[in-house]
Amino acid sequence: MAVFEYVAFDASGKKVKGVVDADSSRGARSRLQGQGLFPETLKEVGDKQASSGWNINIDLSRKKVDSTALAVLTRQLATLVGAGMPLVEALSALAEQLDNPAIKSVISEVADMVKEGSTLADGMSKHPKVFPTLYVNMVSSGEASGKLDIVLSRLADLYEGQALLQRKVVSAITYPALMLCLCVLAIVILLAFVVPEITSIFKEKGQALPLPTQIVVWMSETLQSYWWLLILAAIVPVYFLKRYGKTERGRKKLDSLKFKIPLIGPLIVKVATSRFSRNLGTMLSSGVELLSALGIAKNIVGNVVMEEAIDQTIEGVREGKSLSSELKNTGVFPMILVYMLGVGERTGNLEPMLLRAADNYESEVDAVLTRLTSILEPILIIFIASIVCGILFAVMLPMLQMSSLAGGVPGG
Repeated sequence: MAVFEYVAFDASGKKVKGVVDADSSRGARSRLQGQGLFPETLKEVGDKQASSGWNINIDLSRKKVDSTALAVLTRQLATLVGAGMPLVEALSALAEQLDNPAIKSVISEVADMVKEGSTLADGMSKHPKVFPTLYVNMVSSGEASGKLDIVLSRLADLYEGQALLQRKVVSAITYPALMLCLCVLAIVILLAFVVPEITSIFKEKGQALPLPTQIVVWMSETLQSYWWLLILAAIVPVYFLKRYGKTERGRKKLDSLKFKIPLIGPLIVKVATSRFSRNLGTMLSSGVELLSALGIAKNIVGNVVMEEAIDQTIEGVREGKSLSSELKNTGVFPMILVYMLGVGERTGNLEPMLLRAADNYESEVDAVLTRLTSILEPILIIFIASIVCGILFAVMLPMLQMSSLAGGVPGG
């Protein structure tokens, strides 16, 4: 399907611009006229189009929609459907509110399919880059149960929660990363520009340099002479590590090692467990069958070790065993989650218990991130200050020795 860029007039005579998907220019004109637009110019721009918008700026053929954008879109659709607006009209109204032409085109196409008799889930399934499998399955369940507005509201809550958790994690990582970058930059500036200027004075006078100063001078000369080699030494391992991480064996090995990193490992487990519990609980409460929900949740945790554990759990559940016992047998998921699910299964409250577990782990993640940030901040400041002061001390040490010798001459 091609993408056409158009300039058209609406019913009021106002000129509008945008893009539309169609098999041909005739089909594009027909679709625009069906939307009450009368094209002035129509130009094919290819089968991929991404334009800037207030919420999504993407090439839909290559990148998925982020959680925040999907949450906003879903919340708007849930509001319109919940207000009693017919689905086709709700989709058309939603498309009119969107600023991004690519997403607008997707929603318009879904509306056309629904108008032609397809279900909303079927229409959305044609655009997996916008609507993930979890989303489509929940919408299908909502349509079958007649509770589409409720399911859409749950989906909006789900994606808003994911976006919030992601922002918290990114925010916690950003500060240490920025501090380390500043540390490296400060060291490079000192070694590349400050140290050579000062130490050259002592070399001209033939003064013997103390050991700390000799070490700093060696580091400075190495940086100036072999800076390209140092850059390669930093980039090449990262490149091969990423290559290794793309292999099945490498990804499994690296994901397993992530769990063993002090402080970070338990945090990764909590984030993955929260994501698993939240998505599974939301799907089950929306009517998605357990095995299907587990299969979808498996692809959301983002860790091969946990994916294999969920695969093992699916096989056990398929044989009639309980979810909690199978998760316990994997030895991967936290025991607190296992106990909570066991209680939920015995009392018939599995879905609420999953959502409660997700709330608990999200609270723990929030507390751990706050604690890590408060600990890392003074540690990084002390670390950076120690390195900078150490370099400055090594550079100033010969000057202190010269002053000491000069002060001792008259007394001799």
